[in-house]
Amino acid sequence: MVYHIPYELLNIILEYDGRIKYRNGKYINIIDKNDDRYKILNPLITYKIQIFNLTVVSNQKFYNIIYFTNEHCIGLYHMGLCYDYNWSNKNTFEICLTTYHNDRGMKQIRTIIS
Repeated sequence: MVYHIPYELLNIILEYDGRIKYRNGKYINIIDKNDDRYKILNPLITYKIQIFNLTVVSNQKFYNIIYFTNEHCIGLYHMGLCYDYNWSNKNTFEICLTTYHNDRGMKQIRTIIS
């Protein structure tokens, strides 16, 4: 014999402690802000928000730059990876890796597809 729990009762049971929510037709896990896993995810989420804020989309144009830092590379200040469509040159897609060295200045490696 199979028993079916009413939907309303199932939601009350699963949402009781706040760790599971029902959204868009699916049950999802919620991490409490006091949980250690939240402390691990928070820097990653902040970094992804920063990447999103450095993206510009306007009238068939796209520009995005992502900055990286490398503490293990001596003399390397930081580097950035840039994606550019129709921004610098018309009807071209460009990927540019830029490195900034403390002692040697800036160096760019560019790939352009037109």
